[in-house]
Amino acid sequence: MRRFLTACTTAGVFAFAVASALAAPGELDPSFSGDGKATTNFTTRFDSAKGVAIQPDGKIVAAGRAGGNGGRFALVRYNSDGSLDTTFGGDGKVTTNFTAGEDEAFTVAIQPDGKIVAAGTAKLARFALVRYNPDGSLDTTFGGDGRVTTNFTPWGDGANGVAIQADGKIVAAGAAALRFALARYNADGTLDTSFSGDGKVRTNFTAGADAAFGVAIQANGKIVAAGTAKFFRFALARYDADGTLDTTFGGDGKVTTNFSFAFDAAFAVAIQPNGKIVAAGAAKLPQGEDVVDTKFALARYNADGTLDSTFGGDGKVRTNFTAGTDAANGVAIEADGKIVAAGRAGGKGGRFALARYNPDGSLDTTFSGDGKVKTNFTAGGDAANGVAIEASGKIIAAGHAGGSGGRFAVARYLGG
Repeated sequence: MRRFLTACTTAGVFAFAVASALAAPGELDPSFSGDGKATTNFTTRFDSAKGVAIQPDGKIVAAGRAGGNGGRFALVRYNSDGSLDTTFGGDGKVTTNFTAGEDEAFTVAIQPDGKIVAAGTAKLARFALVRYNPDGSLDTTFGGDGRVTTNFTPWGDGANGVAIQADGKIVAAGAAALRFALARYNADGTLDTSFSGDGKVRTNFTAGADAAFGVAIQANGKIVAAGTAKFFRFALARYDADGTLDTTFGGDGKVTTNFSFAFDAAFAVAIQPNGKIVAAGAAKLPQGEDVVDTKFALARYNADGTLDSTFGGDGKVRTNFTAGTDAANGVAIEADGKIVAAGRAGGKGGRFALARYNPDGSLDTTFSGDGKVKTNFTAGGDAANGVAIEASGKIIAAGHAGGSGGRFAVARYLGG
């Protein structure tokens, strides 16, 4: 019997070694929740993760929305194996109200001291930020109770992206009354008046609906916001540290890029180590196609705002997953310079979708054979909204699984 058990153990170890050796980039990581996927409920209504960040200790924080009408900020923290981290909020989950109305976090960032900053909107009318201690409790050194709201206008203000500067100041970017809007906060949550005089700045691209969806900080401290100009073009603005538009970028601090003559929008932005800027989002196919027929769209810019022609030949790349609505909602840069975009493939029956690109913009065929991966959680309504790269090179995508009764959904993929 002992010999039999030894043989079985040896066979098991051998099988695991073979499986590990055969594992390829783009495959779901079975060491995460058993099958590479984890879902978490906050309510019986629509719960959705909108952003994700990875702590230095490898724990994963996803932030988004809990509930239908009258939603709340919701955060969940997972251990590296995909289990809920019960040292965070007692059960791995935390929710925070600003109002009795529509509160929702759209993004999350980790400070060097381990504190967690989530940003979004309070009642769809104000920028809203929350800072949490590492244990999930509200950090009362931030805004007095851990929460800060900022008005730009009486209506339609919300933060979609957040980034932490090297000096600890917090930059949130979004929209205010159909304009790009940025606010910068001191470490205590007060508005930083060295930024545009009052801590706030708004920027017009068009007379229509302009909005920033992502923000990133360059190594030199300049701030890049990316979004859309009237939902017809990618739009990027770069600001100097004092909040003024940086005229070395596009001549006036602003750049727009057309992919088509209909719906184009950047939903995320990342800075490469060489200073080039990658924006990711969605673009319609050439004029004449159905308006819902959008594809992953990426554009890479040189430091001066010109399109980088070494990327896709003209600075722009589009990628199909389905014949329906495909969109990249998040983007991240790997240590080797490869670019990972994550989002949605398909409409109501959507799935998590990831694409990995070589530095020249071509799809990386070492990633799932063709550079693209789709993942189902449910029979419909799945989408990735954020992506982050672990120190090990593994890729974390976070979003939602299911429709009106949706859940937070996180998947981990093998990198390399």
